[in-house]
Amino acid sequence: MQFSEAFLKRHLVFDGGFGTMLLAAGLPAGASPDQWNITNPDQVRAVHAAYLAAGADVVTTNTFGSTAPRQKRGAYRPADLAAAGVRLAKQAVAASGRSAYVALDVGPLGEFLEPLGDLTEDEALSYFRESIEAGVSEGVDCILIETMGALDEALVCIRAAKSFGGGLPVLCTMTYDANGHIMTSEPIETVVAALEEAGVDALGCNCGVGPEQLVSLLPRFRACAHRPLLMQPNAGLPEYRDGQTVYLVGPKAYAEQMRLLAAGGVWGVGGCCGTTPEHISRLAALVRAEA
Repeated sequence: MQFSEAFLKRHLVFDGGFGTMLLAAGLPAGASPDQWNITNPDQVRAVHAAYLAAGADVVTTNTFGSTAPRQKRGAYRPADLAAAGVRLAKQAVAASGRSAYVALDVGPLGEFLEPLGDLTEDEALSYFRESIEAGVSEGVDCILIETMGALDEALVCIRAAKSFGGGLPVLCTMTYDANGHIMTSEPIETVVAALEEAGVDALGCNCGVGPEQLVSLLPRFRACAHRPLLMQPNAGLPEYRDGQTVYLVGPKAYAEQMRLLAAGGVWGVGGCCGTTPEHISRLAALVRAEA
């Protein structure tokens, strides 16, 4: 089952939030979710299983932070975390009896590149290479670069994925604000042009905003994008209550807004922070009912 076949589908359903689910399973606040790939594999597999049962066509590995800068104080090599994360996702797919794709998740390094920060492009490329090569060696279907807020870092990561990803499809979702700008201030139109020139196979937005904001931004994406669009918003804009970040858009309302995105031409639909298997289950049912 080649991921290239997925681009022929009208819609593809991705999974939802992962860190939220692990926190609910007992992950201590501030701890690295990636380390659970080795220390608590059953809990990680259970999250994948829940999303597969909810109807996700794509499960994303628990490897968002499996890079050296994010594992400075960790006990495990980033490559080992990435490899373990892929194995767990594949085990969950096999146990489900369903046909589903596994996407290698690659997140930002948590440090700025020069001149905003101290990280050189060569260093960043090396960090991304380590986790990408380790994950790809375990047999994933595509590489999903997500939650990128700096265009220069996203482009370095894409270069690593294209150079060391074994020719697998590369998807990249940036984090935009409600006005359509990423953290380093570039607007949708500039970002989309740069990502397409870098050779991504699909692009879009994850995190940062909720589905309602993405519905408003969709015409701008449609006007400039020539690649399939992937949208994985949060369960609404975050709110801070009693010292905690909460997301208040429930599964039914979330799915209704995501249905509008799918009807508007978005190919890949899923969730990010605050979304759960119930959100994805409602989303999958609505999207497939109208396919």
